[in-house]
Amino acid sequence: MNKFLKSKRLTLILVALDAAAFVGLWLGTYHLRHYLATIGMISKPINPLRHYIAALQIYVPLWLICIWYHGLFDHREKITGLNELSRIIKTFATGLMWSLAFAYLFKQWDIGRFILLLTSSLYFLWLYGSRTFLRAWKLSHIRRGVGVTNVIIIGVGRTARRVMERIVNHPEGGYRLAGFIDPNPRRMRRLRHHEISGFPVLGSANNLVAILQSHPVNEVFLAVPKMPQSEMMNIVINCEDLGVPFKIVSNIFQVITSQVKIDVIDEVPVIRLSNASLPFLHACLKRLMDIAVSAALLALFAIPMLIIAAVIRLDSRGPALFRHIRAGKGGKKFMMFKFRTMRAGSEPYAAAPVDPCDERITRFGRWLRRYSFDEFPQLINVLLGQMSMVGPRPEMLFLVEQYEEWQRRRLDVKPGVTGLWQIVGRKNLPLSLNLEYDFYYIKNQSLYFDLLILIKTIPAVIFGKGAF
Repeated sequence: MNKFLKSKRLTLILVALDAAAFVGLWLGTYHLRHYLATIGMISKPINPLRHYIAALQIYVPLWLICIWYHGLFDHREKITGLNELSRIIKTFATGLMWSLAFAYLFKQWDIGRFILLLTSSLYFLWLYGSRTFLRAWKLSHIRRGVGVTNVIIIGVGRTARRVMERIVNHPEGGYRLAGFIDPNPRRMRRLRHHEISGFPVLGSANNLVAILQSHPVNEVFLAVPKMPQSEMMNIVINCEDLGVPFKIVSNIFQVITSQVKIDVIDEVPVIRLSNASLPFLHACLKRLMDIAVSAALLALFAIPMLIIAAVIRLDSRGPALFRHIRAGKGGKKFMMFKFRTMRAGSEPYAAAPVDPCDERITRFGRWLRRYSFDEFPQLINVLLGQMSMVGPRPEMLFLVEQYEEWQRRRLDVKPGVTGLWQIVGRKNLPLSLNLEYDFYYIKNQSLYFDLLILIKTIPAVIFGKGAF
């Protein structure tokens, strides 16, 4: 009950702060507009302040409803920064649309578009900043062990280990792994002391009830895809009897990461997967966005790129530009451009460096790789139509030759300058997890999703997250 009251109190604080922030920004933009009219920068005078104060009775509840509708008051939910940014953008778009609509309906107030647009834009920054701070605050508490969810994983195989990696690599999720449960009793009898990556195997599935009663477990992950149905149902019933929530994990991530829809055949629910390809109109708009963004960035960074090229030539012998054959859409070969970061004479088609101290990397190249400046020339590939701004990693040919049939599906779209794996973990992710992020992107690609990834790439590059 105490935990519930604290949660409710935090929600009320968020509501109060969001309301106060909107009022402050609304009045601040009014006074800015009035000042600009006073000094002659804007010829048309602004309406009296009382009109804008009266309009707050409409606009404050409107924006709070938008924030609530898109889940920004639900601080208890475990969401990623990307999902949160998505909610903030949706809140901004919805709030601005309704704000303009109400300005048209309530003409007696004559609310200026300058006030509406500037207040909405600044309020977007407020929502992003406040929720980022809230996530950081929650993460600091989680790292101190406050509010964490203790979990156990039933299973010791590949799927179970993947769940463990997610829990360990993403502490912001709020999960703390207590250990594993081996579904095979015979294996447990043979092994007296057993652990996986430092986490203990607490016992077998036959002793699940005793283990849950003797350990402070808040949630159970069932990660045995081929477990017989009868055994699975016994585990589910045991968890329900003890009031412990459970989640069933599948290793078929192509299904999990796709856009799943439910159909019914003779009252039997079946899973129907949607097509991963973009509609023709969306594909055309994506190409236009690629051209616009890449051209703008090339124009913006033309001089810095020339300086980088000059420093590369001074730092080590060899050309400034590195050309490399990669696999594009459909496996078609193309010449990818990068700034050279390794010493002349290094084998171009050897495995990429996995250590920032790799002797092949030059001094300046180490800095370029740290902040992904070596990727800038790929904007030329985007203009040529060989790459997109957002997509899977452009893979080397020898790795593509080793793909299994299902892995080749990542070649269904153009490779990208940035992508999900860059903003989530970038180069410190194993290939298997990179593939999962690529499949998730392919199944859920849209212009809106591309925009989110591009926005989230900026702080990932600035802070060099996971790069070397």
